[in-house]
Amino acid sequence: MKHKEWKRFLVRRFLMILILVSISQWLLNRFFDNALFPFLSDLLQVDFFMSGLENGLNIGVLLRGGLYLAVTGICSYFPEVIGGGLRAVSERWAGSVMTERISRQMLHLSPRQTQIYIWGMVAIIILIVLALLVPYIVAAFVFSRMVEAQVQRMEAQERQQKTEYDRRKNLLLSDVAHDLKTPMTTVAGYARALLPEGQEGENGIPEEKRQEFLETIYNKSMQMSELLNLLFEYVKLDSEGVQLRKERKDLWELLRDCGAGLYMDFEAKKIEMIPQIPEEKCEMDVDGVQFQRVINNLLNNALKHNPPGTRVWIMAEHEDENMIIRICDDGAVIPEKTANYIFEPFVLGNESRSGGEGSGLGLSIAHKIVAMHGGILTLEQNQDEEYTKAFVIRFVA
Repeated sequence: MKHKEWKRFLVRRFLMILILVSISQWLLNRFFDNALFPFLSDLLQVDFFMSGLENGLNIGVLLRGGLYLAVTGICSYFPEVIGGGLRAVSERWAGSVMTERISRQMLHLSPRQTQIYIWGMVAIIILIVLALLVPYIVAAFVFSRMVEAQVQRMEAQERQQKTEYDRRKNLLLSDVAHDLKTPMTTVAGYARALLPEGQEGENGIPEEKRQEFLETIYNKSMQMSELLNLLFEYVKLDSEGVQLRKERKDLWELLRDCGAGLYMDFEAKKIEMIPQIPEEKCEMDVDGVQFQRVINNLLNNALKHNPPGTRVWIMAEHEDENMIIRICDDGAVIPEKTANYIFEPFVLGNESRSGGEGSGLGLSIAHKIVAMHGGILTLEQNQDEEYTKAFVIRFVA
């Protein structure tokens, strides 16, 4: 659970417990004032000083009354000089209203009856204070159990996430090994064919084939290098402590630069690029290099995976205080099985191993970069629009 979610959980549970404790305290006060005190008054023929005092019962009133009664009872065992001083201090602390009501109760009592009244009232006050503390004790216990249960859920979730992370890490390593093994096998085979077979240095390969083999070795080497670079970027972005170099930039201008940089490639493949970018500025704190990397990746994917004659749109707009960027095309839709996991690493690995282009890491890297900017990258298909699919970037303004 993230820090903010954990904080919200604690605040919500604490407020819930606080409300329940307040309600239980109010109910106890009403019970003591309207039921218990009248019952004891009728039974013992004593008008309890707490009844109706200070708009209801509370622990402060009980503590003042109980301590005053206890001091009054103790003072009877001391000389008048000491006892009178203690009684004066306790009277000032308890307040005139309380002391007057208690004094009226003991006015016509004998010394023995006074002692019974005092210590009986102290015992009753102790029991009532304990009763008033019960909601707090129960609330503390319930709150601790809620927190403990939430911590256990968090630990279980973290264990599940760790298991899933380990599974995906192992799958990633397996896919990397597979994607490196194929070009390495090709490079090794062609290099072995070019090695001299004897002392004469002849291997029987025509010159034109030698050139073809060397070009294949070079291309496969570059393919491995590109894959390793992508893997390095993916691992780097997945590491803690990676910071973007954000600056205040015009987002729409960065989009125009990306489109202009790939315009000739689109022209060469006879794919039409259609920019729909507003003229006004749209400033945002962004890492320009990483952001353009995302857009270039999406545009290159549209270029690689669509046939000639396809139309590709670069759309940008404000929508309810959000900045929306869409890289759309009217080519074939992505199969649902692939689309559901399109931003996971090596999702397209099987296609690339079958002769297609790409490693399946580019979209995963793009997704991470957008998330690090506080946005979200999603895939939308079959939206009853002119285009068939769109990669959509949303930033909250």
